[in-house]
Amino acid sequence: MTHTTQDTADLETYRRQVRAWLAQATVPEVPLDLEGRFAVLREWQKTLYEAGFVGISWTRAAGGQGLSPLHQLVFSEELARAGAPQPIGLIGVDVVGKSIETYGLDWQRQQLLPRLLSGEDIWCQGFSEPESGSDLASLRTRARIEGDEFVITGQKVWTSWAHKSQWCALLARTDADAPKHRGISYILVDMSTPGVTARPLVQMTGDDEFCEVFLEDVRVPVRNLVGQLNEGWAIAQDTLSHERGSYTLRRRVEYEVAVEEAVRNLRGHVSATGTEPPDRVLEQLGRSCTAVRALEALTRRTIDRQLTGDIPSPYDSVDKLSLNEVEQLLYTSITDLLGPFRLAADRAPFGLDGPRWVKEHYYSRAASIYGGTSQIQKNIIGERLLGLPRG
Repeated sequence: MTHTTQDTADLETYRRQVRAWLAQATVPEVPLDLEGRFAVLREWQKTLYEAGFVGISWTRAAGGQGLSPLHQLVFSEELARAGAPQPIGLIGVDVVGKSIETYGLDWQRQQLLPRLLSGEDIWCQGFSEPESGSDLASLRTRARIEGDEFVITGQKVWTSWAHKSQWCALLARTDADAPKHRGISYILVDMSTPGVTARPLVQMTGDDEFCEVFLEDVRVPVRNLVGQLNEGWAIAQDTLSHERGSYTLRRRVEYEVAVEEAVRNLRGHVSATGTEPPDRVLEQLGRSCTAVRALEALTRRTIDRQLTGDIPSPYDSVDKLSLNEVEQLLYTSITDLLGPFRLAADRAPFGLDGPRWVKEHYYSRAASIYGGTSQIQKNIIGERLLGLPRG
C-alpha cells in the first residue's frame, strides 16, 4: 500500500502528540517482583486508556480510537524510546479482544471490551493443553450443552496470567465425532466460575507468569459462545494471527532500543578504557543490528497487510519465525558481552545491567515455542506459501 504525503504528515503530528504526552506523564518504575510488576502495569494501563492510548487501532464502536495500525506502531516506538513500559493487558488488547470485536455478540462487545481495554478486566488465552500445544487441533477439553449452559471439563497449560485474569478465551471440543479441526468452539469463561482452578508455574526466569488451568464441570452460559457452535477453529486462527502480528510490531521496537543501548554502552566503554570485546562478540552484535533492521522492514509489510485486511495469512508465520530468531540472537549477543560477570549484581560490564539482560536472555528461549513453535511456522510457510507437499 502506498502512503500519501498527508498520511505521513498525520503520523508525524500524532508522533509529536505522543511525545508531548509522554514528556509530561509520570512513567512508573516497574518492580522486579511479579506481584508488584502486575499491579504497577495494570494501573499504567488505566492511565494510558484514559489518555486515549489503548485500543489505538480499534474501532470507535468497540471503544478504541479508530486510528490505523501505523498509529499504533508510532505509539509503540515512542513508548519504547521514552523507556516507558507496555500495559499489562496485552493478551486482551492485542490478541483475544480483536476476535471478540469481529465475531462476538453485541453484549460481548458492549460489556466486555471497555473493561478489557481499561485493564479493569485482565484476560488470558485458554488454547494450549498438556498434549495439544503445537498440534492445537488435537485439544481434549470438552464442552457439552445442558439447557442454556456449557459444561466444560479439561485442562489448559502455559496460560499466561491465568491466576490474575478475570476472563479466559477458551477453546473446547463440542463435537467429539467431527474431524479434529472441526467440532471446536470458542467460549468466553469467567475465571471466578466454580470449578476453575489456575495453578502458577515457575519459569526459569524465576517468575510464575504461566499457569496450568483445570476445569471441572465448569458451567458457562451458552451466550458466552463467540461465533457459531463448532466453528471456533477459524476464530482461533484469527486470534493467533493477531497474537503473531501484534507481538511482532511491539517487540520489534523494544529490540531496536535494546540493541542501540548495548552499542551505546559498548562505545562508551571502549572510549573510556581502550579495551575492546572479542571479535566474536562484536560480530554477533553486528548481526543483531542487521537483523533488527530487517525485522523493521518486515514490520512495515505486516502493517500494509493489516491495512488491506490480509489477516489471518500464512505470512503471519513469516513474522513469527523472524521474530523468534531476532529475539534469541539479540539477547544471546548482549549476554555474551557480559562474559563471566553476567550474574554479578554488583558488576556492570560495558555499563550493562547483567541481571536484567540475563533475564531477557532466559525469557527469549521461549520465543521459539509460544504462539506456535518454529517448527510449526516452518511447516505453514512450506505448505501454504511455497506449495511444498506435506511430510
